[in-house]
Amino acid sequence: MDDVRDDGVNERLRDVHGAVYIPQKDWNAYQMWADYRNAVVERDLGYAATVGLNSVRVFASYEYWREDGPTFFAHVEHFLSACDARDVRPVVVLFEAPPTDPPTEQNRRETDPERAFGVHSPSRPEVLQPRDWKGYDRSPVHFARRWAREFAEDDRLLATEIMNEPGTVQPRRDFVTDALRTVRAEAPDATLTMGTKDVRFARFYDREALDGLAGLDAYQFHMNLPKRPAEAYEYLTEQRALADEIGAEATGTANSSETDARKPLWCTEWQRTLEEPPSRFAPNLASLAPTIQKAHADGTLDGDFFWSLLLRPAYLREPRENGRVNGLFHADGAVYSRRDAEAIAGRPLALEERHALPASWRAHRFPYPGPVADGGVRSSDGDGRSGDAHPSDENFSRRSKSDGIEGFRALHESLVRRIRDALGRGRSREK
Repeated sequence: MDDVRDDGVNERLRDVHGAVYIPQKDWNAYQMWADYRNAVVERDLGYAATVGLNSVRVFASYEYWREDGPTFFAHVEHFLSACDARDVRPVVVLFEAPPTDPPTEQNRRETDPERAFGVHSPSRPEVLQPRDWKGYDRSPVHFARRWAREFAEDDRLLATEIMNEPGTVQPRRDFVTDALRTVRAEAPDATLTMGTKDVRFARFYDREALDGLAGLDAYQFHMNLPKRPAEAYEYLTEQRALADEIGAEATGTANSSETDARKPLWCTEWQRTLEEPPSRFAPNLASLAPTIQKAHADGTLDGDFFWSLLLRPAYLREPRENGRVNGLFHADGAVYSRRDAEAIAGRPLALEERHALPASWRAHRFPYPGPVADGGVRSSDGDGRSGDAHPSDENFSRRSKSDGIEGFRALHESLVRRIRDALGRGRSREK
C-alpha cells in the first residue's frame, strides 16, 4: 500500500496558518466543551479570520464525551460549522498527555487560577492496562472509534490528532498506537496526525506500527521557546530533514526533498524567542513570526500554530507559577500587541491595541509581566527565571550552559513544590 495520500489531500495540508484555541473563559478542554457557548466560539473564530488564519488546533475532551456524549458531539457539530463559515479548518486533538494534573472531577471543573490547569486525558491509570483503555463501551478507544465514525472523514476538519505529546513511555505508546489504528480502520480516508514534540517520534506511529494500514498524513513538532531566531531556523531545518527521512522509510521510497513527495510538516506549537525584551514571560509573537514565515516560503514548513489565539495565563502549572502569559486577542477583540497581530497577518491591521492584562488578573498571585488593564503594574520578570518553558522545550535545553542551569533550577523548584504538596503545606498556603 502506498502511504502517500493523493495530491488533493496533501495540498490541503500545506500553507496552513493557525493558532491553538481555548476560549479565554476556560481553563482546560473539559470546560470548553462542558460550558460551550456558540456566541463565544463564533466571536473568537472571527478573530482568527481577522489575522488571516485558516486553521485552529483544539483539544477534545474524552472525559466530557464520557459524561455526555450526545451533547459533546452536538457542540463539535456547531464548532465545525462555525469554522466552515469562516474558511477555517480545525485540527482536533483527541487525547492530551503533558499536563501533570489528573482528570478528576475537581480538576476538570476548577476555576481558581492557582489550581485550574490543563488535565491529562485519559487518566494515567486508564493507560496502564489495555483492558482499561478498550475493554468497555465508554473507554478511550471506544471514544476514538465513535469520533472516527462521526467526524474523522468530515471535509470541514483539517485533521484528527490522536494525542498531544504522547512521548516515549511504552504503555502510552501502546495506547496511542491502538487508538490510531482504531481510527484509521474505522475511517480509512481520514487525515490523521500525531502531536509529537519532535518529529523523530513520528517513527513510532507511522505505517510500520499499524499492521499495514496507512499511517500519519502529516508530521508534527513543537518549538515553543527557542532562544534566538537563528537557532529556531536551524531547528526547523533539522525537523524538515528528519521528516523527509521518516517519510521515505514509511513509504519505502528514496529519500526525496521534492515537495510533492514529502509528507506535510507542521509546527503545531510556537510562542516567541526567549531573548527579546522587555520580558521573556510576555507575549511576543513578532519575535518568531518572521522565522516561521521564512520556513513556509522556502518549503521547510507546511503549517504552523502559535500559542494561543486568546490572551491567557500559561496552560501548564510551572509556566503559570512563573508568570508566563501567551496569546494575541483579548476577549473583546482588542489585541495585546498590534505588532504581533501584523506579524501574524503579514499586513497592517486596524485593530485596537491594549498592551495590558485583564484587570481581573490582578487577583492572581502570579508574577505576570507588564501592566494590568486599569493602569496598575505587575512586576516585570525578565531575569530568565526557570520554569518558563513548556515541557517540549527540552529540544533547546541542551544547547547552552545557561539552558542547563535553568533546567536544573526548574527541576529543583518542581521537587520542592511536590514535597510541599505531599506534606500538605503548599495547599494550605494557597488557601
